[in-house]
Amino acid sequence: MKKIHLVWSFFCVMYVSLAIAAHAEEKIIPGKEEIEKGILELNIKGQIEKEFHLYVTDGYQEMADGEIIYFWGFTHAKDFADVGEIKTKEERYAKLLPLKVPGDEIRLTSGRNYVVVLHNAGWYETEEHSGINHVAHTIHFHGLDLIPALDGVPNLPYPSVFPGEIYRYLLTIPEDIEGTYMGHCHVDSTNHIMGGMYFPIIIEKKPNEIYGYTFDREYTLFMSEVDSEYMETLREVGNIRRGLDWKSNYFMLNGRIFMDNLVHPLSTINDPKTRIVAYDGETVLVRLLALGYEHIFAWHPHGFHGLVIGTDGRKLPFAYEKDTLLIGSGERYDILYKIPDFSSKRKCLSCNYGPGISIAHDHNMKGMVSGGIYPHGPMTIFDIRPKKMTPENK
Repeated sequence: MKKIHLVWSFFCVMYVSLAIAAHAEEKIIPGKEEIEKGILELNIKGQIEKEFHLYVTDGYQEMADGEIIYFWGFTHAKDFADVGEIKTKEERYAKLLPLKVPGDEIRLTSGRNYVVVLHNAGWYETEEHSGINHVAHTIHFHGLDLIPALDGVPNLPYPSVFPGEIYRYLLTIPEDIEGTYMGHCHVDSTNHIMGGMYFPIIIEKKPNEIYGYTFDREYTLFMSEVDSEYMETLREVGNIRRGLDWKSNYFMLNGRIFMDNLVHPLSTINDPKTRIVAYDGETVLVRLLALGYEHIFAWHPHGFHGLVIGTDGRKLPFAYEKDTLLIGSGERYDILYKIPDFSSKRKCLSCNYGPGISIAHDHNMKGMVSGGIYPHGPMTIFDIRPKKMTPENK
């Protein structure tokens, strides 16, 4: 009888242990069941506007000075499609677009429902024993007021997403919300965000309209910084605990430094999306975003005062004009630039009332030196052209 009791006790202990282990692996999250149920119901009703599949991985990005920097970041397949689990470097190259920092913009419409699916595709450019081959990630939708289960803060109560895992975020955009936002990883933020894990999010009510203002063209400009030496050490040895060791040596605009912004037929790395092209009589919207470790960017376009109409996804009650705008980490500004009608009479001989090329750059001079070279910083071209040169009039 004693032997039977011992055997029974053993099985009870094993059952409880397995139950506890199974319970732990379930990663129970307050609100997760409601989210998954909501996604299912909205899908059945055909009320999910679009599903975005974002894959996190690592890679390299070449700079204008020839420096090739190791980055972490978000990428995706064509049209943000689901291409399943990525298990090898070859699959990553075959199925996903090359890694870009910042990640490609996600554009949403007010009053609609969206699902964003985070896939951890794994790290493939690191040293074998670096320790970051099993790093977990999240997405924090910076500026969107969400419930904790969707907020992307690891273990509060959201679990981090490890290689091979996925997590679905339901984004229901209120009718009254619009403007400029961003997404970024919130695990070990110093390493992950500064390593390149961020992307812009645009919410619009109507095309070519924001906060009741209309515009003809828009440009999304993301200012950020990176320490190339720190990133290489991260690639080689894994997590660096001394976050204060970060010393940025590249200051970027849409992940590039000047002169990547100049279009050249032989260039493989220039990004013309940062070049602000406008025509006389037009209104141009610049969506300005920033993330950084300690650098405060000072956005300054030559020849124009911009009308600041919104900040951090909210319309300003009183718009104001600025020619130099300080922007810190996590901030976003929506700025309108009214291009003069060149057919009108000039106010003065030297007034900027004609077509031409000027620059827009970081006026914090430290930011204009990347890799020890000036003006390799967050600078681009402000390219004003006569109306007759618009694509519609050619």
